[in-house]
Amino acid sequence: MPEETRAPIIKDFDKLSPDQRQARLGGRVIDVTTIPARVLLEAAKFSDEQDRYTNLEKIERSIQIVAKIAQMKDQEITADWLLDHADLNQLQGFMEFCLEPIRKRSGGERGAASSEVSS
Repeated sequence: MPEETRAPIIKDFDKLSPDQRQARLGGRVIDVTTIPARVLLEAAKFSDEQDRYTNLEKIERSIQIVAKIAQMKDQEITADWLLDHADLNQLQGFMEFCLEPIRKRSGGERGAASSEVSS
């Protein structure tokens, strides 16, 4: 009796990309569609440990996390770039926009990196 040949099951995870998310800041269009898993883990760890940080440290860490999201598509967007090209309201809005997918996946809780600028 001949053996049946089974086709492999292939799941293409490259097709599971979220809707494109772009922001305009400092005269640039910044694509923040992709949030790397490493950055997500860093934000979760920061959320768990935020009681250890001063308000200034929370703001600085939050900006660094958001800059890492922006750097997926544009390496020139750093924490320093964000601080030099945005006022407080723009920065807070940009941070909330970047982190919105994380908040939605975690049930809407405002965690560590969820814009500590308002603190």
